[in-house]
Amino acid sequence: MTLRIAFEARAASHSEPRGSLREVARLAHVRLLSDAAVAFSKKGNTLLFGWAFRRSDNRACDELGDDEAREIEARGAEWAVKHLWGNYLLAWKEPAGDVHVLRSPVTGPALFFAEDGACAFSHLEIGKAMGLSLDRLDPAAIDAQLRFPILRGPATGIAMVRELLAGETLMMGSPAVVRQAWSPWSFTVRPPVEASLDELRRHVMSAVGAWSTRFERVQLELSGGLDSSIVAASLARTRATWRAVTLVTRRPDGDERRYAHAVADHADIALLEILLNAAPPDPLAALGEPRVRPGGFGLIDESDIRLCEAAEGYGAGAIFTGVGGDNLFGYIISAAPVVDALRFAGLGAAWRAASDLGRLTNTHMLEAWRFAIRRLLKRPPPWPRDERFLASRHASTVPEHPWFADASAASDGQRAYVGMLMRILPFLDGYDRAFHVPVIAPLLSQPLVEYGLGVPVWQWSAGGHDRSLARKAFAGDLPALVLQRRTKGGLESLFVPAYDRNRAHLRDFLQEGLLAALGIIDCDAIGAATARPAGALDNDYVRILQLVDMERWARSVAGAPTAGGQ
Repeated sequence: MTLRIAFEARAASHSEPRGSLREVARLAHVRLLSDAAVAFSKKGNTLLFGWAFRRSDNRACDELGDDEAREIEARGAEWAVKHLWGNYLLAWKEPAGDVHVLRSPVTGPALFFAEDGACAFSHLEIGKAMGLSLDRLDPAAIDAQLRFPILRGPATGIAMVRELLAGETLMMGSPAVVRQAWSPWSFTVRPPVEASLDELRRHVMSAVGAWSTRFERVQLELSGGLDSSIVAASLARTRATWRAVTLVTRRPDGDERRYAHAVADHADIALLEILLNAAPPDPLAALGEPRVRPGGFGLIDESDIRLCEAAEGYGAGAIFTGVGGDNLFGYIISAAPVVDALRFAGLGAAWRAASDLGRLTNTHMLEAWRFAIRRLLKRPPPWPRDERFLASRHASTVPEHPWFADASAASDGQRAYVGMLMRILPFLDGYDRAFHVPVIAPLLSQPLVEYGLGVPVWQWSAGGHDRSLARKAFAGDLPALVLQRRTKGGLESLFVPAYDRNRAHLRDFLQEGLLAALGIIDCDAIGAATARPAGALDNDYVRILQLVDMERWARSVAGAPTAGGQ
């Protein structure tokens, strides 16, 4: 989301903000700053930013009512997360005088804060304009983000700067006080309740429909996969003005036009094809805009640029995406559903779940049972480690995350489902397109996620098909070609030539960079790996490119120069 704001807890007599920052509102001792025009509503001692919807009717909440503002001032985030949902920030002053900021659950816009609690900000440039020192790296936090991939804890990688996670509140002051206002475990039903196809479809349609009312025009990123196709089918049922765009590479794995056109034709909507450059992308290009924390993916920069250009040319207010569908619809490839079926529904249900897992993974059902028994005897670690190409100097334990602390009472399948949700969160604002055009992931809307948390995990893969519950729910809304599809496309074909063309430069970039100087990476192992082409490395070359993205980010923060490849 492109919300550019900051909160500053200072005395009223404090000097004017620096640079382009200007005060746009105030709550007690906290003032709201921005370097751009920012839309918000103020009611009493509450401020609302972004896009919010009322839970009662899913209608847009552009301005809080008097009674709503009083409820928030009295009950705070407890009231807000039960009665509002969306992509918003909410600030309010309590009767005692303390000022709190809530980041909405799941999809809330990013907000970072200094550990002394004096200020919070949305973008690196804004934090610097507030006078914060944001060029010191935190090696332990960087190591943890590499060692435990896609786990987004509060540590950012910049010293003394943390992220307010979605569903948390920040009390402005010294020191900063963070509390969890929303937890997924509040919605994990014991025992889980079998989902209704009509109910699931209705929830999805309602979420997409609500989001569609926010924008005069919408551009959908349509791959032709199940998730984006479900968003398309839902948009087709609204009054939205929209079109679909599909990205195409010159290699077969990145050409999904057959599926995308089938969906567009079924929805009777225009489809724009964007053919990506045949030349390998430059993995060493400098970041377009430095971030507070790592998140950019260098090899898809071109796709981000092209999508944004198309959206702006169309006059779209937002880019909709199917991101999060795998996670919401329980695409779990493990024995966890078998374990949960045995626990909550008995041997017969577990037998069927094991059969489904066997079909899903193309293994014998007995092998599925062996995995299930192993999970019953020994609980898997909370998050997988990836030690490849890392030194031991900063070797860390699993980073803190509030959802881990409350997971002990959950079942194996429920933990797996929440883990899936955690894996997608870094991607919500991890693309450069988010800096230019708002990106909406309607399948991760809070009411949808809360519904999904109560569904038996074994039901998602019933019949041995991934996301089978969603497939059945939308069977009448999608073409058979998509419903029967079992493959996934992607842009991975761009990665191999980019790696092979730049191997020597990648090696030098890493071995002479900040990660090496901080003792985070194993330079000898990287040297050995980059001496071989991608075809000889299994997927280790992808890991090398991840390290390169982290190095690019580190240099952008520290102000170190970077250079492109050849």
